[in-house]
Amino acid sequence: MSLASAPAETRLPLGLERVRSWLGKSTGGLMVFPLVVLFLLFFFDEFDTAAFNVLIPDIEKAFHLTDSGIFAIVILNVSVVLLIGIPVGYYGDRLPRRTFVWVGGIVAGIFSFLTGTAGAVALLVVYRFGNGIGRLVNGPIHRSLLSDYYRPDDRPAVFSVHQNAPQLGAVFGPIAAGILASLFSWRMAFMVLIVPIVAVALLSLRLPEPLRGGTDDLEAAEAVAADRPMPFDRAARMLMAVKTLRRQYAAWLFIGAGYIPLAVYLPLFLKRAFGVAPFGRGLFSGAAAAATFAGLHLSKRLTFKWLAKDLGDPLKKAGWVLFAVGPGLLVYALSPTLVFAVVAGIAVSFVAGFFYVPFLTVQTLVSPARVRSLSYSFGDVFIIAGVWLLFILTGVSRVSDNHGIRWGLIATVPFWVIGGLVLRSAHRFVKEDANYALEVLQTAAKLRAERLGASSDLLLVVRNLSVAYDQTQVLFGVDLEVREGELVALLGTNGAGKSTLLKAISGLVHPIGGAVYFAGEDITQYQPEETAQLGIIQMPGGKSVFPTLTVKENIDLATWLYASDRKYIDDSMRQIFEIFPVLASRLDQQAGSLSGGEQQMLSLAQAFIAKPRLLMIDELSLGLAPVVVQMLLEIVKEIHQRGTTIILVEQSVNVALTVARHAYFMEKGEIRFDGATSELLARADILRSVFLEGASSLVGRDGSANGNSDAHRRTER
Repeated sequence: MSLASAPAETRLPLGLERVRSWLGKSTGGLMVFPLVVLFLLFFFDEFDTAAFNVLIPDIEKAFHLTDSGIFAIVILNVSVVLLIGIPVGYYGDRLPRRTFVWVGGIVAGIFSFLTGTAGAVALLVVYRFGNGIGRLVNGPIHRSLLSDYYRPDDRPAVFSVHQNAPQLGAVFGPIAAGILASLFSWRMAFMVLIVPIVAVALLSLRLPEPLRGGTDDLEAAEAVAADRPMPFDRAARMLMAVKTLRRQYAAWLFIGAGYIPLAVYLPLFLKRAFGVAPFGRGLFSGAAAAATFAGLHLSKRLTFKWLAKDLGDPLKKAGWVLFAVGPGLLVYALSPTLVFAVVAGIAVSFVAGFFYVPFLTVQTLVSPARVRSLSYSFGDVFIIAGVWLLFILTGVSRVSDNHGIRWGLIATVPFWVIGGLVLRSAHRFVKEDANYALEVLQTAAKLRAERLGASSDLLLVVRNLSVAYDQTQVLFGVDLEVREGELVALLGTNGAGKSTLLKAISGLVHPIGGAVYFAGEDITQYQPEETAQLGIIQMPGGKSVFPTLTVKENIDLATWLYASDRKYIDDSMRQIFEIFPVLASRLDQQAGSLSGGEQQMLSLAQAFIAKPRLLMIDELSLGLAPVVVQMLLEIVKEIHQRGTTIILVEQSVNVALTVARHAYFMEKGEIRFDGATSELLARADILRSVFLEGASSLVGRDGSANGNSDAHRRTER
């Protein structure tokens, strides 16, 4: 559903028109109802979390737990809940997100109430786990919805308002919890929450379901809305191909190890170092949250300025914020008096408030619309991994029990410093990744519209493709187009990146940037078996046959895609032996004993039986005599005439001129030439690059091609 077709704006209760006017400015004049509902759900859920954190010393005493014991409950709960966030994010990109919102709210409310009734540690663990499950939607689903409700220019303000909810919850939650615990017991702080949480959850049933990517590019989003959802493994590869997200996730490893323990350490520090009672801890936590709220509100304005300067600047600032939290915690842990600790804690909280808006704004810009929910929840894996790998398994979690709560806090400081530096380093990739996210949506929409309208015969489209092996980049922003029924020559010197380009198209390697589209579908992160099922078949040069198997066994292996279609296999066998009669007489001969030309014929036969829609032939003439090459080219022509689109990788311009009318020339991982093969004869620079020596033998005095050139005799790359 687009915003244009959303229900009419709901009038806010109690005549809060001033509030709606303020919210209207944040939403750029679009409906404020979704932001209000999601804000309230986030607020009450965080109210529960803040109450639990401030009451940890009381809960620890009630159940006779040690620091390690209470921390184990917290970390196990957080770990399981956040890991479940992955399927929540995955299905949030496929199913109506409104359902996640209201179900999550009701579940969170019920288990918050049950927390107050827990009579044993096991029940406490189960109830906190249930509450955490209900709260899962507040991250990936809420942020995904907000990204699709509101335009990119308004998102810094929208995310600021939404992120205010947990901060306000952290202000009022501890205070209310402290009061209720002082007047009644710690249990009452949880039991009163079920009414407002469930009420807002029911209100969320009126939320409209926005179109994914509709506020990025409405026309493009509508065009691709009917596309099938992306499988998890492909979506994960798409996210990990985004350089900015990779750095953000790496930073979460360290931030998880530094942030999660604070939920336990901060209230314990006040209790043990200064003997602060529940009410006092609640006041301090509320004041600290108010400081975070102030920092967050100020960062909203600054984020607009940072974005105007450079798309990556907000992430740079977010990195410095995390870096600064580390030394701030050190000062807090070393506080000699309660007053000093309060001032230091509030100062650190204020600085921390500057993190959320720039970080979330950048993440929504660089995350492709179709996997945006998963993008938000994917980082949870790294948060949990950081806690377990860097905090628990390294023994840092035992510092508090062995050396005191102050040293427990100090031990988390390096995680913040390192995490901030890692996050800051991602700023230089933001502009490129944001453009990529929008380009993926727009290109997919354009190709799909052309395909449905029969206005284009483009079969393969490669856009801005970059590929690296480990730390060595091989392809740099490659663009290539192949039309249905075309035979294209891909030329270049040894090491130019031709084979790597074919591997990226067929899924044998996955790019670090750019996109590949086949028949209008984004196949950038497809696996080789998936591209083969689409009809993309690659014939690697000199490596296609199994030398110890017979010719027949090699052919039989090539039928794996159609093993259940005996009729097709039989018909294909007859056609193969029509095209390759020599193979019919060699069925029982080992493939390794065939001549080089016959092995290439067998390779072509294997490719043909796979029913290629796009056949990519790598180095057909590698090391073969001219007469054999000519014979193979005739076979390639016949396969092409039967309707197969072909990309022929070659070094020889002679071969290209023989079979192809269109050619691409690659050098050092980039496309240097794109045009008619006949135009290559006028490009002396390309001829010199391809042939190195003897290029002049290709071109006569009149500029015509010399068909007797032996330039195709060369060594394998």
